[in-house]
Amino acid sequence: MKKSRVLSLIKWLVLIAFAVLFLFPTIWMFVSSTKTVAEISREMGTISSFIPNFSNFQHWFDPYKELFSRFQFSRHFMNSVYYTSVIVFSSLLVNSLAGYALAKLDVPYKKVIKGTLLILIIFPFQSVFIQIFLIINELNLTNTVWGLALPHIGGAFYIYLFMIFFQKIPKELIESAYIDGASNWKIFWKIIIPISKPVYLTVGILIFVGSWNDYVWPLMIFTEADKYPLAVAVNILNETQPVYLNQVMAGLTITTIPILLIYIFGQKYIMPQNTSSGIK
Repeated sequence: MKKSRVLSLIKWLVLIAFAVLFLFPTIWMFVSSTKTVAEISREMGTISSFIPNFSNFQHWFDPYKELFSRFQFSRHFMNSVYYTSVIVFSSLLVNSLAGYALAKLDVPYKKVIKGTLLILIIFPFQSVFIQIFLIINELNLTNTVWGLALPHIGGAFYIYLFMIFFQKIPKELIESAYIDGASNWKIFWKIIIPISKPVYLTVGILIFVGSWNDYVWPLMIFTEADKYPLAVAVNILNETQPVYLNQVMAGLTITTIPILLIYIFGQKYIMPQNTSSGIK
């Protein structure tokens, strides 16, 4: 009994140590975004760099005000919100429909499709950047939200997650709906979606984080600076002279906060262990 307590204490100490280690850069970023460039330089490498200057509270948001006055940061923020919303909702619809078809419908060559999905999961999206860009360019979709969104809407990994979850839903539930005269579309909207919130939230969060942080693809698709999302706009801060470190940290903080909020409020809904049957 004593040995298990010691092991449990060691485990928690290790977890806390790793948590602190990973949190340090984020804390430094938040704190630096509230200070002047002189304060950041003076306190660099000391414990003070992780502690806000409470005596100067009234000036904490000065770097943010200067950031928004120098750059069209509100426009870039709304661009990210718009692009991410389109990608998340489109991806959830397309991937869930594909996953449901593979899990519950008689699809021709189903085994071949499933095997292809597993192969596609291995290949990163970056490996076909050039080919996809040429297709988007031929369709005249550059500088448009659909040019940005279309390559991200269908994802082999997300289809596979939906398929695995839907396979756990009892077939008797669907068969009873068929007996009552429900169509496949009605079954999907009225039965499958309401009992599949964990997988929708899990995939939605993954898609949100990926699209919100995406940098290379938006940079390739958009040639007009006012259409850039936040991930690209933040890089502009490092290229526009003079570069103010506190403003860069403010931009990174604004980019990070939505992801933290999504994770904090959504983590308890992510694929809970008690959904093995697909129904709570």
